[in-house]
Amino acid sequence: MGSITDAQLRTLYRTLLVFATVGVVILAIGLVQFAYFERPGEASGVKASIVGVYKYDPATGQTTGPDRSEYARNEQFAAVVEWSSIPSNITVDARWYDSFGSIEGEVGPGTPADLANHKTVPVQVPEGYHYVLPGRYTFVVERLEDGVPVEVLGRRFLLVDRQ
Repeated sequence: MGSITDAQLRTLYRTLLVFATVGVVILAIGLVQFAYFERPGEASGVKASIVGVYKYDPATGQTTGPDRSEYARNEQFAAVVEWSSIPSNITVDARWYDSFGSIEGEVGPGTPADLANHKTVPVQVPEGYHYVLPGRYTFVVERLEDGVPVEVLGRRFLLVDRQ
């Protein structure tokens, strides 16, 4: 059993400093992103009413069954939004994001009156696939300013099983 030499100790210390620096950089990037998309002091206090996420039939455009938070890959689903719960003077949109952060369905942007006929927001099956990809899906209703999302008004999470 040997003891740790000064050279080994310096190497360990430098390695620790590199990892700490990388961690601080990642944290700083996350805080900048958060401040950009969730601007401090700009919260409107508005909350969107997401009625639920239901099984969706793309042939008829209708939802059926109970509100669920878990689906199989071969089931299509859609969120239902009550646009009248949002003041008419703001611009909003609604989007489905998959586990990779890709947009997999959206409605808007527009005012709640513009979107009144689009209460059902289905998730889209990726082109070339027969089913949605497994993973965690996030549905968000966002307030927009100059085309940029500045506030999340409502959010739902959903899990798609691999089965």
